[in-house]
Amino acid sequence: MQCLALSVGQDIQNTMQSKVRRYHEDNCRSLHRHLPSCTVTPSHSPVHTHTMKGVLVFLTAALGTVYLTGAQEPKRCVAPSQFQARVVQLDYVENRVNRFMFNYDAVNKREAIFEELSEFTPGRRFYEYLVLANEGVEYKVDLRTRNCTKAPARPWRDIEIPPNATFVDEYTMGGPGENIVLQQWSDASPLRHNARRYISFTLNNCYLSSEDILLGGANVTDSISNRFYNLVEGIPNPNVFVVPPSCQQTKYHQTEPFTLWP
Repeated sequence: MQCLALSVGQDIQNTMQSKVRRYHEDNCRSLHRHLPSCTVTPSHSPVHTHTMKGVLVFLTAALGTVYLTGAQEPKRCVAPSQFQARVVQLDYVENRVNRFMFNYDAVNKREAIFEELSEFTPGRRFYEYLVLANEGVEYKVDLRTRNCTKAPARPWRDIEIPPNATFVDEYTMGGPGENIVLQQWSDASPLRHNARRYISFTLNNCYLSSEDILLGGANVTDSISNRFYNLVEGIPNPNVFVVPPSCQQTKYHQTEPFTLWP
């Protein structure tokens, strides 16, 4: 950066000195008959040197400011506190694809998640998950039998750019005339080393787009990828957070929270 400032400053100095020299020469020619002793001011005049020192200081500071400003981390967006979205989950640990209807309410710290039956697997059961963090409880309901299991709620985590997250990249999804800009963040520190979670949000409205979770280091076979789409702000149906009747006095209990994704 200093070399660039010095180079630019030297060019300016040479130009200024050339113009000053021509100015004195022209004056001397016109005044020669009256002032035969008129001489051209040397180009290495101390006045010009001091002036150029100031110019160099200014250029160094200005260029340095541009450099630092360009290196600053992007402003963190604020994600919606309530929304509904569909989710396709690529679970490389269990080697299967899961689909959910996901209802998120950070205001009241609750989630309602419904597994979708579009992925037909013989013998597989599908569930509804109701997370009520303020009450400290979770429910898991079999969508076929309606049997309900109760468990303690896992610690609540807002869907947001974490305070200690590292900016990874800004990229465009789609093509000319039909695209959106997204920003990706991670919990890597330093960047891309020992990362466990990558999360992407749209640039304009901060809608959650994707979340990639590495469970076993950088091995993709030990990872879970969630893709969020058809997102709607707000809670279209508040009844999804109503505790099902079969859970009111269930006899099924579990000591650990249910895990859809870490």
